[in-house]
Amino acid sequence: MTKIATISVLFAVLMTACVSKKKYNQVENQKTALQEEISNLKSDSKECNENYAELEDEVMSYKQKIAQLQGDSENKIELTENGQVVSETTKANVRKVFSKMPADQRSKAKTLEDSINLAVGYNIKSNLLTQMKDEDKEADDAIEVSVAEPVVRITLTDKVLFKSGSYWVDKKAYNLLARIAEVINSEPNMDIRVEGHADNMKLSEKSYIVDNWDLSIRRAASVVRTLENKFEVGGDRLIASGRSHYYPVADNSTSEGRAKNRRTTILLLPKIDRYMEILNK
Repeated sequence: MTKIATISVLFAVLMTACVSKKKYNQVENQKTALQEEISNLKSDSKECNENYAELEDEVMSYKQKIAQLQGDSENKIELTENGQVVSETTKANVRKVFSKMPADQRSKAKTLEDSINLAVGYNIKSNLLTQMKDEDKEADDAIEVSVAEPVVRITLTDKVLFKSGSYWVDKKAYNLLARIAEVINSEPNMDIRVEGHADNMKLSEKSYIVDNWDLSIRRAASVVRTLENKFEVGGDRLIASGRSHYYPVADNSTSEGRAKNRRTTILLLPKIDRYMEILNK
């Protein structure tokens, strides 16, 4: 039964029955309360209709903007699976970068988003390698850059950062870290996590370093200190962590595998617009 019908029934009761004054007052109060509730519901309904109309206008405005962009071939946009907006200009830059990449790297791209991530990673690595001295060019295989938008992961094996058995950053790595710091300082809202990794070999009992936990943490902290003290990256934006030997990327049973596992990763979390800037440079 609706609320209006309820009011009608109550009046019918009053008209056909002899009731006490107390009963009459109770019914009158119920009537007043129901009338107020009906008034409130009408007001809420009106407000909802107005809000819906505003949302429709806003959606239409966005649709018109998208239609305008789609009509302009130079600014035509496309969405990746994760909703990232990609313009024709960005796609052209991806194709340009791809033309420089080895075929085995290009073959890893299965989607547009894969292509963008690979292109951004390739651009960053190429830029970092230009900071290395000529005698350090063999460090190409010691630097890896991967992108899982919007996180950029830069992996550096220990031979480009430290001297053998040391956790102090080698001066020959300064140019490389200076370039990374430049990218970091260009985006003040970027967070940076530096992770130290080790192989699974036990350290000499005579070593002042306790174990692989100690070594991985010391090396991460050394990179963080260098970024802060020498290249003016704000310490409040830096995180140093050690992972010991628990996250290998290669087989620890071979010397080659252990060399890959002795590494430092620098994770950058830029805004999307900064991410696209890296590609467009």
